[in-house]
Amino acid sequence: MSENKPSEGRPQGAGVSSPMAMGMSMAKRMMGPMGRGEANPAIEQMMGMCSEMLNAIRETNALAVHATPELDQIFTDWLEGLEAKAEEMIAKGETDGAALASALGVTEASANYLLYRLATADKVTLTAKART
Repeated sequence: MSENKPSEGRPQGAGVSSPMAMGMSMAKRMMGPMGRGEANPAIEQMMGMCSEMLNAIRETNALAVHATPELDQIFTDWLEGLEAKAEEMIAKGETDGAALASALGVTEASANYLLYRLATADKVTLTAKART
């Protein structure tokens, strides 16, 4: 039985069965000279981050595969409705992400995303202050 080794002209990692395995293979090749034979915490940390990134990509892809034009339109309509409510609230006076989130029934991170979208559409201006 012949061993399955990469040929000289074929990059190592080609034909690897999953994006995770391919990413790990690439990282090992890139970082190999830095810590061969020894445990290297920096490499292990980088590998962990690569793993998390690939898992996030995999999850996003899994969700996107099931999206339909109908669901996409429903989400767009919902997001535009939240933006309109946020604009109405802001038109009444200054507000922050936490107050906006509470009024809209979303997380503060979602409220901040809405503020970002409104600001990039030049519908609101943003100010910032340090948390105390």
